[in-house]
Amino acid sequence: MDNENYRLPLNPLSMMMNGGHIDTCGVGESIAQNIMLLIITKKGENRYDEQYGNDVWNLEFDNGVTSAMWENIFVKSLQRQIDDYEPRLINARVQANIKFVEHNYETKGFTEVKKKVKVVINAKLESTNEAFNFSTEIFLSPMSID
Repeated sequence: MDNENYRLPLNPLSMMMNGGHIDTCGVGESIAQNIMLLIITKKGENRYDEQYGNDVWNLEFDNGVTSAMWENIFVKSLQRQIDDYEPRLINARVQANIKFVEHNYETKGFTEVKKKVKVVINAKLESTNEAFNFSTEIFLSPMSID
């Protein structure tokens, strides 16, 4: 049972109704779930390990940080987090690119501009040396323009 990869989020009701069975997933999905946690967790937020999480979220409301600075801090922090907390990956390379996305609300008469970051990770699985690729996009902040 040590090599089981549990599907997140854990569903206690399902476990109780299925005789304690916990849903499992493949190693790739398990790694992707852990990477998402590393991306969205603010460093210091995990009460059991204050080093777990990304440094960049400490800059969430700092208007003096440029997109290039944000990307650099994010990449360095996530790279370090993967090295420390995802031993199933080797030679991981992290990329992050911010772009601005506009959405016009015609009926409300305003435009919303959101920052979106695309995160790409290319690595190898430690156990098999197979390629592992991960990609996601997350919205960082909404901003409205009248």
